Amino acid sequence: MQFFVKLVISLVIAALASTLATALQGGTFPDFILLTCFALATVATVVLAPLVPARLNAHPPSAARTARDDNSGNSREQGTVKWFNSAKGFGFIIRDDGEEIFVHFRAICGEGEGRRSLRDGQRVAFHTASSDKGPQAEDVEILDRAG
Repeated sequence: MQFFVKLVISLVIAALASTLATALQGGTFPDFILLTCFALATVATVVLAPLVPARLNAHPPSAARTARDDNSGNSREQGTVKWFNSAKGFGFIIRDDGEEIFVHFRAICGEGEGRRSLRDGQRVAFHTASSDKGPQAEDVEILDRAG
């Protein structure tokens, strides 16, 4: 959405919010001081929000990821996605040695900002980390997009 459109939307929201606040307080319409405060707050949000790094509120590294980072000298394993439930955000990978390993969507590398997913049959490379529930795949990289 273009900046100007965001600015107009923010000003409309400010006008609605100040009107609602004035009505709830039993004040007179229009309350220019309240409208000005809401307008400044929403315009400041529109202007300043893009300046905040997108990953600022990202999840801190999990214990499994921290443990894996300590063993970063380990080579990456490869396997094939057995199944992955995109709605629930997890699934299983079959290692090349035949053993199954859990994978969570947060462990999938790349894929942009959206919800990351795997398709059945895709080849992947990953590190193995220990978690409370057993081994799980971390830093999962999709080797073939076709699946």
